Amino acid sequence: MRDEASYICDNCGEEIIVPIDPSGGASQEYVEDCPVCCSPAVVHVEIDPDGFPRVWGESEQDRY
Repeated sequence: MRDEASYICDNCGEEIIVPIDPSGGASQEYVEDCPVCCSPAVVHVEIDPDGFPRVWGESEQDRY
């Protein structure tokens, strides 16, 4: 199991590294401000049965 993964910020294009917490379940979603441009992003984390995370982010404003 990896303890961190990354996604690309939809707003500024920077790679953002996030910690992976398996205790949150196999499918997680939370809002986090980009540490580069400060825009809020919805971060999605899916952990497969082998413990490998898949992470992607989307702009919070695009969700609604």
